[in-house]
Amino acid sequence: MIGTDQTLIILLLTLILMCFFLLLLLFKNQNKTQPETAAALKRTLEALMDRGAVVRSLENLGERTLPYKMSAHSQRHTRGGYFLVDFYAPTTTVASIMEHLSRDIDVIRPNVVKHPLTQEVKECEGIVPVPLEEKLYSTKKRK
Repeated sequence: MIGTDQTLIILLLTLILMCFFLLLLLFKNQNKTQPETAAALKRTLEALMDRGAVVRSLENLGERTLPYKMSAHSQRHTRGGYFLVDFYAPTTTVASIMEHLSRDIDVIRPNVVKHPLTQEVKECEGIVPVPLEEKLYSTKKRK
């Protein structure tokens, strides 16, 4: 039997390995039938949660014409519905989430990226900062 200390350690390790992700889903145009789109979206969110993800927010970006013709599951698409899902999940489950979404016939294109707020911003080490104030206020005499 697992003690409370071991449970706490397992929980902390799980939280350390989890990151924020953004999932952009492009659903096929269902000829304006909202129940089919809602069912596909519910199925997708349940698949996320089954793999240990915690969905933080869901945003409907609307239906639009695609930037170019896309083919998925032996069909060509010119319009699609865009959805943005903000979720928190272990980094090890992203591959299985993408594999599941690529098999879903209602999803034209899934795309998962690490949330921009959680990515480390590294300063370029090759550029030396120029002391602009010293240049501006320098008192060199010109001849």
